[in-house]
Amino acid sequence: MTAWHMDDGMAAAYAAGELAATPAASVEAHLLACEQCRLLLAARVPRARLDRVWDDIADAVDAPAPRPVERLLRAAGVREHTARLLGATTSLRLPWLAASAVALFFAALASGETTRWGLLTFLTLAPVVPVAGVAVAFGRDGDPAYEIGLAAPYSTFRLMLMRAAAVVATSSALALAAGLTLPGGGWATAAWLLPSLALTSLTLALSSRYDPRRCAVAVTVPWVAAVVATNVREPDLAMFGAAGQAGYLAVIVVSVVLLVVRRREFS
Repeated sequence: MTAWHMDDGMAAAYAAGELAATPAASVEAHLLACEQCRLLLAARVPRARLDRVWDDIADAVDAPAPRPVERLLRAAGVREHTARLLGATTSLRLPWLAASAVALFFAALASGETTRWGLLTFLTLAPVVPVAGVAVAFGRDGDPAYEIGLAAPYSTFRLMLMRAAAVVATSSALALAAGLTLPGGGWATAAWLLPSLALTSLTLALSSRYDPRRCAVAVTVPWVAAVVATNVREPDLAMFGAAGQAGYLAVIVVSVVLLVVRRREFS
């Protein structure tokens, strides 16, 4: 411990907020290790001020204002603790949702172009948005409430499924809204749905062994490459036809089975 200590004048100046930023920072660092100076300072800080500061901290920590998604979930009848865990998901927050909506909106606009890549742009991007959302919805590095989730009265597998379902539902609603703006509508409005569920479920299944973000990349890159490779010469959209949809359904079934079999590995 340093031999330096605050004198009465410095303690009074610090308590009154009159110290410059640099000396104040030095005092605060010193107070962490010096009980003598803490006692000297405590006598100069009004009790009412300390109580007010503590009440503000307690309000911010113990009763934080619910985010819009959390309020919406509560209004829908979701229990408070469940809504809090879901509301902490990064990909359910307004900035992420707004970015996803903008991306899908511009993809829908591109579908109106006469080039071969118009409709393909939307059909390729729409399944990827839920995958990206799921990739950052859980995991030590991507989840800001990771430790809280571990302490929650849920299994890791159940929490992962809850968040994934919420992210997929939200992303799918955005993609559906964007799909309704497609010229002519029709099958293209929902042709992305099974590919989306297939890519998402496969990402979740792989996440039982690997980092979710890496799994998302490992699933997305081959998906985009396959769409490009099958449409370079002729934009026949074969990947979104009946045979392709059947293949996506098969991927969903296999991925769900793998999820059930490996559910304990998420813990």
